[in-house]
Amino acid sequence: MVRLEHEVLQSVLKPSRYTGGEWNAVRKDHADVACTWALALPDVYEVGMSNLGLAILYEILNRRPDIAAERVYAPWVDMEDEMRKRHIPLFSLETKTEIAAFDFLGFSLQYEMIYSNVLNMLDLSGIPVWAKDRGEDMPFVVGGGPCVYNVEPVADFFDFFIIGEGEEVIVEVSDALMAWKKEGRPGGRRGFLQRLLDVDGIYVPSFYEPVYDDKGNYQEMRPLAEQAKPVIYKRVVKDMDDAISVEHPVVPYMDIVHNRIMLELFRGCSRGCRFCQAGICYRPARERTEKNLRRMARGLVDATGYDEMSLTSLSSADYSCLGRLVDDLMTDFQDEKVSFSLPSLRIDSFSIELAHKMQQVRKSGLTFAPEAGTQRLRDVINKGVTEENLMQACGAAFRQGWKQVKLYFMMGLPTETDEDVIGIAKLAKKVVDLYTEIKGRRGCKVTISVACFVPKPYTPFQWFGQLPIEEFQRRQQLLKEHITDRAITFNYHDARLSVIEGVFARGDRRLARVLYQAWQDGAKFDGWSDHYKDEIWHEAFRKCGVDMGYYNLRTRSFQEPLPWLITSPGVNQEFLLREWHHAMAAALTEDCRRGKCSACGICPNLGVHVIDYQRQEMARLAEKKGNEAESEPVHTEPAVDAETQQRDPRGPGRPRQLFAWRAEITKGEELRYVSHLDYANIFLRAFDRAKLPMAYSEGFNPHMKVSFASALSLGVTSASEYMDFELTKPLCQPEIFDRLQAELPPGVRLLKLREIKGRHKALMSEADEAIYTLHVPYAGTEKEALRVLAAYNAAPEAVWHRVTPKKTRDIETKQYMKKPVTAVWTDGALDLTMDIAITPSGSVKPLEILTLLQQDYRLAVKPAEALIERQGIWSKGRKLIDLV
Repeated sequence: MVRLEHEVLQSVLKPSRYTGGEWNAVRKDHADVACTWALALPDVYEVGMSNLGLAILYEILNRRPDIAAERVYAPWVDMEDEMRKRHIPLFSLETKTEIAAFDFLGFSLQYEMIYSNVLNMLDLSGIPVWAKDRGEDMPFVVGGGPCVYNVEPVADFFDFFIIGEGEEVIVEVSDALMAWKKEGRPGGRRGFLQRLLDVDGIYVPSFYEPVYDDKGNYQEMRPLAEQAKPVIYKRVVKDMDDAISVEHPVVPYMDIVHNRIMLELFRGCSRGCRFCQAGICYRPARERTEKNLRRMARGLVDATGYDEMSLTSLSSADYSCLGRLVDDLMTDFQDEKVSFSLPSLRIDSFSIELAHKMQQVRKSGLTFAPEAGTQRLRDVINKGVTEENLMQACGAAFRQGWKQVKLYFMMGLPTETDEDVIGIAKLAKKVVDLYTEIKGRRGCKVTISVACFVPKPYTPFQWFGQLPIEEFQRRQQLLKEHITDRAITFNYHDARLSVIEGVFARGDRRLARVLYQAWQDGAKFDGWSDHYKDEIWHEAFRKCGVDMGYYNLRTRSFQEPLPWLITSPGVNQEFLLREWHHAMAAALTEDCRRGKCSACGICPNLGVHVIDYQRQEMARLAEKKGNEAESEPVHTEPAVDAETQQRDPRGPGRPRQLFAWRAEITKGEELRYVSHLDYANIFLRAFDRAKLPMAYSEGFNPHMKVSFASALSLGVTSASEYMDFELTKPLCQPEIFDRLQAELPPGVRLLKLREIKGRHKALMSEADEAIYTLHVPYAGTEKEALRVLAAYNAAPEAVWHRVTPKKTRDIETKQYMKKPVTAVWTDGALDLTMDIAITPSGSVKPLEILTLLQQDYRLAVKPAEALIERQGIWSKGRKLIDLV
């Protein structure tokens, strides 16, 4: 087990990335299980925790009593520096177990530019980077995720890959490992890998050898074992209602990219956009029933305390029961202030009424993806929407009060001309002008985000040559020159990065040494623009003698063998070729989900079918309409009892009655590295889970009426903090206490709870004193320590130079000291006590005083090693809980 020193966590950004212990995290003793998984996303915690796929696998594996699954993400550069300097191996979040001690290390490969992080995480774990170099005691390194439809560039670093949807196969792999162990590990490491050749959806690269001709062109993938299949087809969940999904997602202490519930409406998309790999690789579309989704939503809110829910899928607006689902969810959660959102809206299936309903709680901008600036190019990519669709949607939105619109486009699509590029600017200007026409004034904001097109395997454009970087940059400049309205903001991707992505997207195994070279030279976090180093990559290609253009610039012939065909989503190459020709003719292909089958081959090849409830939903709506026509409308006013009217803010002329409470709470060691804002969010979610009748502020974006006393610094614990909150209903103290305490995570205890009677001052304005204790290793003598403290206490002033990102301030610390600093010396450590005033103009932090003692008075300590705890907050000598 890895132990992280306080000094390490105190010195890095966002230390709660590495501490674990979150709500719903599962911690098992490895001695009690037969199989262990470290589930990894090779990016930072905020990104990894936002991945729904890994969250599903985490839940599935941990439901088994004989399997333990834990999480690990890429440490940020500051933490990596500390780990390498102190020889700390990469560890899991749940039990801080070294990653090298797990049975499996499973990476979710979301996009090509995180490959360098995979190598870096392997190295930090002490696991040999090349699969061939791993010993019998090493974990099996597994790959999965969207990139599995061409894993050849990284095949030599992985023991095996899971192709397709992992809900079922990951359990089969775990069972195979446990059986192999029980039998005495016959055949060793290679013996287990050979067993996996019989498991559908598993690709073991070491049992295949690529063959090249004399000119270095790929010819075929030669199996090296009789069991090795010629093609590995993806695994697919046939019925999403039968599939296990997330029921108890881990709730992070810190903010993450998607810090909300993700409710997966359906999987797959059959719209047929020709640039989209996901549209092919996740086919066919399989919907969940509306009844099941409502059940899942209820459980997820209860299990997490989140008040935001994203209705996710590749094209969520195509869900056949979406209107009814949104209505029902809004009704189900109307008293809980839960807001709902769609990740993006297709222009042709957009409903302003629906969007308006969903944003009644919190209103944000609208997002559309026209993808191309002209109708000709939209037809080339089979987008199936028109400029008229966009104008109608934006017009309806503007009339409903929206002022912000985001438009997503791609640059460098096949057959694109300068006219298509300029068309992006023209389309954005038409949206701005439409707002002015409707509203009679300016005030609209349109943001256009333009990505560089990267041709991907298993799309009709897989043969297409990517644009060179110079041409991407020329077209970006052309578009920039044609955006003249200040209401339009233009965001674009780094073309240099897209070109490297294009190389690896359609590469072969010869790129492994390029990746290895780039990583050795310092490549990591390449998906982050401020960490991407273009020169490292180009130099790596030069050192390895590999021509980038061979992989991304040339247009391949239709007869050329393709290295990625060893792992397949089930689509027929004949369909992709047919779609290429349709694209060149700007001909549209019908959506097979509710129309004619497009003969892509996936359903018959995989034995799976489209599951879509549109026909049943249309029949239900028709029946409902008929019943409404037959019945005569009766208008009655709903009866409202006096008690409801009194507490309902909509009651006629009655102010709502609220019930205020003050709680004394703790912040324990488990939460030492959680920021004050994130500490506050712990309570907001706990209140939601406890189903207490919380009061909210009134206005457009309502907030729970909860407030805290003076904020704690990061890295400081507390034996006594205070929080005020308000309820809309009267409840007895024991009921509130018990319901809230049951929903608090380790590190938080509810000490006291008292009702606030009558008018009271804001909690923050009442605090005027805080007492801290500091425990810090000390290299001097007791006499020296007492001399330093006497000098500081006697000094008329002692100035601390506070430096923040925004400004530098000189703070006279003595004005805030209510009593002299005292210390108790024990063998090798000092226990200091500081009594600090809190004033309307500010205060001083105990760590600042300790650092001042070390710097100016030569106290022999390292301030970063100090463990600080706030003992309490007072007002005029009384604890804040005693003021009510």
